[in-house]
Amino acid sequence: MSQDNVDVRLIGVIGKPHGIKGELNVMMVTDYPNTIVKGSMLYMDQDCSMPVEVENIKQKILSGREVSVIKLAGIDDRNGAERLKGTNLYRSGGSIPVLEDGQFWVDDLAGCRVFLSDGTSIGRVKDVEILTSNENLAVIIENRDIAISGKIGDIVYIPIVEDYIENIDISSKKIILKKLPEYI
Repeated sequence: MSQDNVDVRLIGVIGKPHGIKGELNVMMVTDYPNTIVKGSMLYMDQDCSMPVEVENIKQKILSGREVSVIKLAGIDDRNGAERLKGTNLYRSGGSIPVLEDGQFWVDDLAGCRVFLSDGTSIGRVKDVEILTSNENLAVIIENRDIAISGKIGDIVYIPIVEDYIENIDISSKKIILKKLPEYI
Protein backbone atom coordinates (compact mmCIF):
# COMPACT_ATOMS: atom_id res chain seq x y z
CA MET A 1 0.00 0.00 0.00
CA SER A 2 1.78 3.13 -1.18
CA GLN A 3 1.01 6.27 0.78
CA ASP A 4 1.34 8.89 -1.99
CA ASN A 5 0.32 12.37 -0.83
CA VAL A 6 0.36 11.22 2.81
CA ASP A 7 2.75 12.68 5.35
CA VAL A 8 5.42 10.08 6.17
CA ARG A 9 7.89 10.70 9.02
CA LEU A 10 11.06 8.95 10.11
CA ILE A 11 10.62 8.03 13.77
CA GLY A 12 13.69 5.92 14.50
CA VAL A 13 16.50 3.67 13.36
CA ILE A 14 16.72 0.03 14.41
CA GLY A 15 19.92 -0.81 16.26
CA LYS A 16 21.14 -4.11 17.64
CA PRO A 17 18.78 -6.79 18.93
CA HIS A 18 17.71 -6.76 22.58
CA GLY A 19 17.72 -10.31 23.92
CA ILE A 20 16.69 -13.45 22.04
CA LYS A 21 12.94 -12.95 21.51
CA GLY A 22 13.06 -10.50 18.58
CA GLU A 23 13.07 -7.25 20.53
CA LEU A 24 14.90 -4.33 18.92
CA ASN A 25 16.82 -1.36 20.29
CA VAL A 26 15.51 1.67 18.39
CA MET A 27 17.21 5.07 18.47
CA MET A 28 14.20 7.38 18.26
CA VAL A 29 14.39 10.61 16.26
CA THR A 30 10.80 11.65 16.85
CA ASP A 31 9.95 14.31 19.40
CA TYR A 32 6.82 12.29 20.23
CA PRO A 33 8.02 8.79 21.20
CA ASN A 34 5.19 8.50 23.74
CA THR A 35 2.67 8.39 20.85
CA ILE A 36 4.10 5.06 19.68
CA VAL A 37 2.27 2.44 21.71
CA LYS A 38 1.25 -1.19 21.54
CA GLY A 39 -0.82 -1.64 18.38
CA SER A 40 0.77 1.30 16.51
CA MET A 41 1.42 0.67 12.82
CA LEU A 42 4.93 1.53 11.64
CA TYR A 43 6.62 1.03 8.28
CA MET A 44 10.07 -0.26 7.38
CA ASP A 45 10.23 1.81 4.20
CA GLN A 46 9.36 5.37 3.21
CA ASP A 47 6.81 4.14 0.65
CA CYS A 48 4.83 2.51 3.48
CA SER A 49 4.73 -0.81 1.63
CA MET A 50 6.24 -2.81 4.54
CA PRO A 51 3.90 -2.35 7.54
CA VAL A 52 4.74 -3.74 10.98
CA GLU A 53 2.67 -3.62 14.15
CA VAL A 54 4.17 -2.70 17.51
CA GLU A 55 3.52 -5.58 19.93
CA ASN A 56 5.30 -3.95 22.86
CA ILE A 57 7.46 -0.90 23.61
CA LYS A 58 9.50 0.11 26.65
CA GLN A 59 12.28 2.61 27.38
CA LYS A 60 15.82 1.99 28.65
CA ILE A 61 19.07 3.93 29.02
CA LEU A 62 21.92 2.73 26.77
CA SER A 63 25.28 4.54 26.89
CA GLY A 64 23.63 7.50 28.63
CA ARG A 65 20.94 7.86 25.97
CA GLU A 66 17.29 6.86 26.10
CA VAL A 67 16.50 4.03 23.69
CA SER A 68 13.16 2.41 22.90
CA VAL A 69 13.02 -1.37 23.03
CA ILE A 70 10.35 -2.37 20.53
CA LYS A 71 8.87 -5.78 19.79
CA LEU A 72 7.43 -5.89 16.26
CA ALA A 73 4.89 -8.48 15.11
CA GLY A 74 6.50 -11.28 13.11
CA ILE A 75 10.01 -10.71 14.48
CA ASP A 76 10.26 -13.50 17.03
CA ASP A 77 13.95 -14.32 17.43
CA ARG A 78 17.38 -12.73 17.57
CA ASN A 79 18.22 -13.73 13.97
CA GLY A 80 15.15 -11.93 12.63
CA ALA A 81 15.98 -8.89 14.75
CA GLU A 82 19.62 -8.91 13.59
CA ARG A 83 18.54 -8.71 9.92
CA LEU A 84 16.72 -5.43 10.62
CA LYS A 85 19.73 -3.60 12.11
CA GLY A 86 20.10 -0.20 10.42
CA THR A 87 16.52 -0.19 9.08
CA ASN A 88 14.60 3.09 9.35
CA LEU A 89 11.13 3.04 10.91
CA TYR A 90 8.42 5.43 9.67
CA ARG A 91 4.88 6.39 10.57
CA SER A 92 2.30 7.97 8.32
CA GLY A 93 -0.98 9.76 7.96
CA GLY A 94 -3.34 10.13 10.89
CA SER A 95 -0.87 8.56 13.30
CA ILE A 96 1.33 11.65 13.05
CA PRO A 97 0.65 14.35 15.67
CA VAL A 98 -0.45 17.76 14.37
CA LEU A 99 2.15 20.45 15.05
CA GLU A 100 1.44 23.86 16.51
CA ASP A 101 2.80 27.11 15.06
CA GLY A 102 6.55 27.33 15.53
CA GLN A 103 6.97 23.56 15.77
CA PHE A 104 8.61 21.46 13.06
CA TRP A 105 9.74 17.94 12.36
CA VAL A 106 13.45 17.26 12.81
CA ASP A 107 13.66 15.52 9.42
CA ASP A 108 12.31 18.69 7.74
CA LEU A 109 15.53 20.48 8.72
CA ALA A 110 17.75 18.34 6.47
CA GLY A 111 18.56 20.29 3.32
CA CYS A 112 17.69 23.70 4.80
CA ARG A 113 20.03 26.54 3.83
CA VAL A 114 21.67 28.25 6.82
CA PHE A 115 22.38 31.99 6.95
CA LEU A 116 23.65 34.53 9.45
CA SER A 117 21.23 37.36 10.30
CA ASP A 118 23.15 39.69 7.93
CA GLY A 119 22.33 37.35 5.01
CA THR A 120 25.74 35.66 4.82
CA SER A 121 25.31 32.07 3.64
CA ILE A 122 26.93 29.43 5.87
CA GLY A 123 25.89 26.17 4.22
CA ARG A 124 23.25 23.46 4.26
CA VAL A 125 21.90 21.20 7.02
CA LYS A 126 23.17 17.67 6.49
CA ASP A 127 21.60 16.08 9.54
CA VAL A 128 20.31 16.70 13.05
CA GLU A 129 22.02 15.16 16.08
CA ILE A 130 19.59 14.27 18.84
CA LEU A 131 21.40 14.60 22.17
CA THR A 132 20.21 14.40 25.76
CA SER A 133 20.52 18.16 26.33
CA ASN A 134 19.36 19.46 22.94
CA GLU A 135 19.42 18.87 19.20
CA ASN A 136 22.29 20.12 17.01
CA LEU A 137 22.22 21.04 13.34
CA ALA A 138 25.08 19.36 11.46
CA VAL A 139 25.76 22.03 8.82
CA ILE A 140 28.00 21.39 5.83
CA ILE A 141 30.05 24.58 5.42
CA GLU A 142 29.77 25.86 1.86
CA ASN A 143 31.13 29.37 2.45
CA ARG A 144 34.92 29.12 2.73
CA ASP A 145 35.27 32.89 3.28
CA ILE A 146 33.85 32.82 6.79
CA ALA A 147 35.91 31.89 9.87
CA ILE A 148 34.13 29.26 11.94
CA SER A 149 35.64 27.91 15.16
CA GLY A 150 34.83 24.44 16.39
CA LYS A 151 34.20 22.94 12.98
CA ILE A 152 35.01 19.30 12.38
CA GLY A 153 36.18 18.94 8.79
CA ASP A 154 33.58 20.66 6.65
CA ILE A 155 30.85 20.44 9.32
CA VAL A 156 29.90 22.78 12.14
CA TYR A 157 27.42 21.74 14.85
CA ILE A 158 24.92 24.40 15.86
CA PRO A 159 22.66 23.86 18.90
CA ILE A 160 18.97 24.31 18.13
CA VAL A 161 18.43 26.74 21.00
CA GLU A 162 17.18 30.31 21.17
CA ASP A 163 20.70 31.68 21.77
CA TYR A 164 21.76 30.66 18.26
CA ILE A 165 18.61 30.30 16.15
CA GLU A 166 16.77 33.43 15.04
CA ASN A 167 14.25 31.82 12.69
CA ILE A 168 13.43 28.47 11.09
CA ASP A 169 11.26 28.71 7.98
CA ILE A 170 10.50 25.17 6.84
CA SER A 171 8.39 26.25 3.85
CA SER A 172 11.35 28.10 2.30
CA LYS A 173 13.92 25.62 3.72
CA LYS A 174 15.80 28.51 5.36
CA ILE A 175 17.36 28.86 8.83
CA ILE A 176 18.61 32.22 10.12
CA LEU A 177 21.21 32.21 12.90
CA LYS A 178 21.61 34.93 15.52
CA LYS A 179 25.28 33.99 15.77
CA LEU A 180 27.68 31.12 15.28
CA PRO A 181 28.66 29.06 18.33
CA GLU A 182 31.92 30.20 19.93
CA TYR A 183 34.05 27.23 20.85
CA ILE A 184 37.29 27.38 22.82
